[in-house]
Amino acid sequence: MFRNRIFILGFLSLIFLVWPMLADAGSDVEGLLAEIDTWITADTARILSFVDSCNARSRSVLEGSPHWDGAYRDLSFLLGIDYVESPQIDNTGRMYFLMRITGESDALFYVDQAMGWPHQMTPNNWFSEGLSIGYYDVHPSGKYVLVGVEKHGNENHDVYLFEREGGFRPLIQNENVQYRTIVFKNEDEFFLVSDDNKNLFLLKYTISSGKLDTLYTEDESFDPEDYFDGKLLCSRWFSFSESQLFIYDPENNKATDITGRGLFWGGCFALDGRIVTLTSELSSEDEFLKFASVDPDKPEKLTFLCDPKLEVDNYLLVRNTGTIAATLNKDGYSQLLGFDLEGNLLDLPQPEIGVVGGSSANEFGEVIFGFSSPRTAPVLYKFRLGTNSLKQIASTSSFGFDFSNIKVEVIHYPSSDGMQIPALLYYASGAKKDGKNPAIVVYHGGPPSQSQPYFQRNVSFALSRGIVVLFPNVRGSTGYGPAFEEADNLEGREQSLVDCELALDYLVEQGWSTHDRIAIWGGSYGGYVVNYLSVKAPDKFACGVSEVGMSDIDHNDTLVDLTFRKGWERELGPVGSELTHRLSPIFYVENIKRPLFLTGGYNDPRVPASDARRFSLVLSDLGKEVLYYEEVEAGHGGVTKSQVIEEYARSYVFMLDYIMR
Repeated sequence: MFRNRIFILGFLSLIFLVWPMLADAGSDVEGLLAEIDTWITADTARILSFVDSCNARSRSVLEGSPHWDGAYRDLSFLLGIDYVESPQIDNTGRMYFLMRITGESDALFYVDQAMGWPHQMTPNNWFSEGLSIGYYDVHPSGKYVLVGVEKHGNENHDVYLFEREGGFRPLIQNENVQYRTIVFKNEDEFFLVSDDNKNLFLLKYTISSGKLDTLYTEDESFDPEDYFDGKLLCSRWFSFSESQLFIYDPENNKATDITGRGLFWGGCFALDGRIVTLTSELSSEDEFLKFASVDPDKPEKLTFLCDPKLEVDNYLLVRNTGTIAATLNKDGYSQLLGFDLEGNLLDLPQPEIGVVGGSSANEFGEVIFGFSSPRTAPVLYKFRLGTNSLKQIASTSSFGFDFSNIKVEVIHYPSSDGMQIPALLYYASGAKKDGKNPAIVVYHGGPPSQSQPYFQRNVSFALSRGIVVLFPNVRGSTGYGPAFEEADNLEGREQSLVDCELALDYLVEQGWSTHDRIAIWGGSYGGYVVNYLSVKAPDKFACGVSEVGMSDIDHNDTLVDLTFRKGWERELGPVGSELTHRLSPIFYVENIKRPLFLTGGYNDPRVPASDARRFSLVLSDLGKEVLYYEEVEAGHGGVTKSQVIEEYARSYVFMLDYIMR
């Protein structure tokens, strides 16, 4: 996506940046990995012994820190505050949401009127069995709710049915299969996808008979989107930035492509059979996605509907009224947009400045959504399409904690090629640019994701310690258009990682901090960024925390979900290629100078814990300063309140030990 001039400059920069790393890459790492890989993924007894030893050492070091007691106490209070999220509404007007009032995990609740008494649907004893809610889908009639249930964060969701008036039972269970993406056909039947990490299948389940039918499969990653008039709309994903829409006919088992390959973000049927989608196909390189429609009888012909002129975070179509509600994203903050199928704009209410998270509508045009801001705890609102009146339907308490001193700025800093990189800068009221502030740079996961200014209790903890926190949204992030999101693909990855590095320089150049008082922190892809910067920019930070992050791209791509492996290869490079080797920090660990804290999740299906195990072992064997902690009853992050509190406490205490000087 770069213009020729930028590409040439980037290529020349790449040669000078990567050459020292290649020169440092020796045979020691390969030799160590040859022994480690004989047991690191398959020898359960040896793995658990290694994990127990690492966890004991990490607990001893971190819980022995003078920062531990205060950090654990304050984070326990802040992260113990209840929350409400993921709202849905049925055609009777009943409103559902996930909330944690007491206990260790989310429960599903409903109310029949705004600010009414919440009725709990899911049982409390799931926690003791290691079960938690991965997702839920309300049938439009309101007669039942389907809940995806996972164990210890493994994301292999079973499907449970909860009846409207109480009572529940499992419908589909298999501990080795993930069941996801439910689309209702009628009250008795629904479609869904099964994923066993090797194959994807489109299924149909019949509630009355308990019959599970296998309908369709293909080599690419796909998901059902909507069902109407005997047709199932599906999306096929080649990578994060390339997709295609097709229709599956259950009667004749036939799949028909209705768009070419581009970027199509979901889709839904209108009453007249047209499909409404959000796509880049009507946009120039520098424009955002636009709304369009396509007639299944005239495939690949797109008709323009609406140009929101901003990134769209979420949208939904109310089929009966022919109206669309969308959540727009401007520098991470949310706006609401409504229009009909002729492109006419609707009058919609606008929440205060903050972030809309999740939305749902029923067939009568009643919409509910979640909302929060850096200073506002999560609340749920309701409105009717075509009106501008908001009604609060549920809220949470901050238990008297004062979040009013949080200051947030959207800033931009220059990268090496002149691109201005957006970021969110958090600091406490009264903080000074005197070069003395401890600081943390937090890299988001994804890579196609975005740090947004929503309610984050742990950030309040950091600010209470006088820490400045920066959240960069580097190339590859969502929120800034498809060209920006695609700019980190393949060889563009190195330039995006330069964007990550220069966030550290920004804090120093602006007088907020110094390199020896900055910590770097990230989870998932953000953890990978921390690992990469530890070998690429070892003098620019004091310490790093990499949570469930990868260090060896090939190792991950050969173990994670094979149905989307091709998508990852289009992002990061083919398995076994020179590019993936060059981008894998584990082969350049001799460059590391600063202490690292690595974490893994035993049941993680996205970044196998074996990656962090291997990385920590190599670092330890080469005499580097490293701690490793693996949660044996979690996956890609903690799933219970205790796990989350302890994760934050360990990470913060590790950073405080190096930046609070």
